[in-house]
Amino acid sequence: KSTVSRELGRNSGPGGYCPEAAEKRKTERKKNARKAKKTDDQHKQIIKKCLSLGWSPLNISCRFKIEIPDKAISHTTIYRLIAQDKANGGKLYRELPRFGKTRWKGGKRKAGRSLIPDRKDISERPAIVEQRTRLGDWEGDTVYGQDAHLVTFVDRKSRLTLIGKVGSKNSEIVANKMIELLKRAPGAKTITLDNGGEFAMHTLVSKTVNADIYFAKPYASYQRGSNENTNGLIRRHWPKKMAFGQITEEEIEAMEFQINSMPRKVLGGLTPLEVYTGRSVALIA
Repeated sequence: KSTVSRELGRNSGPGGYCPEAAEKRKTERKKNARKAKKTDDQHKQIIKKCLSLGWSPLNISCRFKIEIPDKAISHTTIYRLIAQDKANGGKLYRELPRFGKTRWKGGKRKAGRSLIPDRKDISERPAIVEQRTRLGDWEGDTVYGQDAHLVTFVDRKSRLTLIGKVGSKNSEIVANKMIELLKRAPGAKTITLDNGGEFAMHTLVSKTVNADIYFAKPYASYQRGSNENTNGLIRRHWPKKMAFGQITEEEIEAMEFQINSMPRKVLGGLTPLEVYTGRSVALIA
């Protein structure tokens, strides 16, 4: 009865209730509603710009809530706008991140744990690292390229990313690059790595940067999830089978900045740089 009462109260005219007239009133109210006016030209310009920076609709939605809360829209609304743009012949959909990867079908590959002397298992890592409450707990890995490779680090709390290029996976070369990267963000407390043989000289890194190094269990990449997800962001721009040797230092710096200035849902819409430095900036306003 309450539903019927509301319908009569909203849509009855001077001559009483008429279904056709009620439908017209509903349509007019919907056009003038605040929600219907959310997606204006400003939204479209911001969405286009952010997509070009590699942001996902979820990233964009989170950032709206921080900088322009009165105009915030959900990620589903953004996807709908992109679909409408595509139906009208637009190309925004081409800027969307692409997901999905070919599964390894050759069985388990041999882990490199036997190649790592003095290996400390992740089970020995302090419990506070799992809580992500402090800066300085890093996850590290290498990203394979045809003629060169990338060494990547991600801070577990802020998701700040450091990227460096090496010519080979020689353990000494990789160790020196790790030290170089971590000196840019002093105060490292722990480092969690995978079991690649390129990390065999981890003790040199540990002593130089004064941080404890632990290794995830074989075939358990989820134990370094932040690093794996970040490597996925890098792969969007520099896919597998690409020759990394042609990538310049300027391009690596640009990639690093792009990732560190990207809003994250897990950070409440903030960027890794904002969380790491404690300073906020305007990105879309």
